[in-house]
Amino acid sequence: MGTIMKTFTTAKSPKRQEKILHWRNEFEEQLHQMYWCELQLAQALPKLAKLATSYELTSAILAHLAVTENQIIRLIHVFDAIGERAVGQRCPELETMMTAHPDFEAIDSGYERDREIIASAQELMQFEVAAYGKLHLLAVNLNEDLAAEFLALAIKEEKNAFARLTEIKLSSIYFDAAS
Repeated sequence: MGTIMKTFTTAKSPKRQEKILHWRNEFEEQLHQMYWCELQLAQALPKLAKLATSYELTSAILAHLAVTENQIIRLIHVFDAIGERAVGQRCPELETMMTAHPDFEAIDSGYERDREIIASAQELMQFEVAAYGKLHLLAVNLNEDLAAEFLALAIKEEKNAFARLTEIKLSSIYFDAAS
């Protein structure tokens, strides 16, 4: 018996079943979008790491690339658990953010470029925390325990990466700028 049937058998009223079906559709759509987002980020992060000037920033970006690759694998497991194919679906919000960031190559290397890279990366991470948070809530409401566990881990990872970039921004880069 699939997850959808498990969810529906616990629902008592047709109105509740309708709400659960809406949540299920929203969950699956956003899961496909998040998968697409992570695939796009996995392609963008190595390029961003090459443009970074600070060793600490380059290391943090490459470390986040490894986290992103693990998140992709976990999303594939979530798709398997809910009986869906892991296929990405364009995410308009992420596309807008990625096209809106400055042309990093046009910015002189050093403090200014690293500052812009950090600002753009943190904006993307805030988006990911919000998107994973919504997915997590839907997974909990749908009794998708494995998905909820994996999505909670992704939220924690994104928050940790954001904090790491904040540390870099407040330490080495600003120290270098003051020198």
